[in-house]
Amino acid sequence: MPEPRPVTFLTDFGYSDEYPGVCRLVMAGVDSRIRVIDVTHGIPPGDIRRGALALAASVRFSPPAVHLAVVDPGVGSSRRAVVLVCGEHHLVGPDNGLLMPAASVLGGIDAAFDVSTTPVRVAESDTFHGRDIFSPVAAELARGAAPGEIGEAVGFRELAELELPEPVIGREQVDAHALYVDQYGNVILNLHSEVLDGTFFIEGESVWLETSLQKLTVPLGRTFADVAAGEPVLYTDSTGFLAIAVNRGSAASRFGLGPDNSVRFTPVASAQ
Repeated sequence: MPEPRPVTFLTDFGYSDEYPGVCRLVMAGVDSRIRVIDVTHGIPPGDIRRGALALAASVRFSPPAVHLAVVDPGVGSSRRAVVLVCGEHHLVGPDNGLLMPAASVLGGIDAAFDVSTTPVRVAESDTFHGRDIFSPVAAELARGAAPGEIGEAVGFRELAELELPEPVIGREQVDAHALYVDQYGNVILNLHSEVLDGTFFIEGESVWLETSLQKLTVPLGRTFADVAAGEPVLYTDSTGFLAIAVNRGSAASRFGLGPDNSVRFTPVASAQ
């Protein structure tokens, strides 16, 4: 029997309860050779957007694998459990938008399957599909099962999308939103570096940053050490998004920013 593919594992289960471990035990029960790679179980509870962005950031570095992701506030409802086929990768999780950015990173969806009533389900709990549906499905796929053997094909247009705020990019003004705050207090914005080509961000060394609390000039840098301790900097983070940081401090606290808060940028030369 060929070696199973690895399973990457991302959830909002946390680290104090048994939930991730139970899921790993279920996968080991299907095939003890399966290598499970924990991406994180520290996604904020029910934060589909944060889970989706973390999953998308991780799959780009993965060899062919099964990617199991569970951030599922709608567990037990009418939302479906799905498998998405993306080239040599499979994405397994709830149909709530969680898997969609990762599918895009992997080149798009080739096929989709509803596994809500899969025959490989291990128990009938209405609140722990991570254990009962997603883990056995991921394990069966890892050891070579075809998605059509454990689920029913569904159309791509039926899948739930992830809604993200869109930036507004103008010649003299850019309006953005905070996507999330990482554990260091860095504020990651919905501005990918690619969309800033040709804007005033490329032309200067600093920009005006305006939030609901304050307005100040912030330098454009490559890393935190480009500014003194306690000073803010705008940089491109490791996933390609523009982010606000404070060297050895918290930009979220400094600027009073959290998910969905708005930020406005204007060029220094045109500010009054």
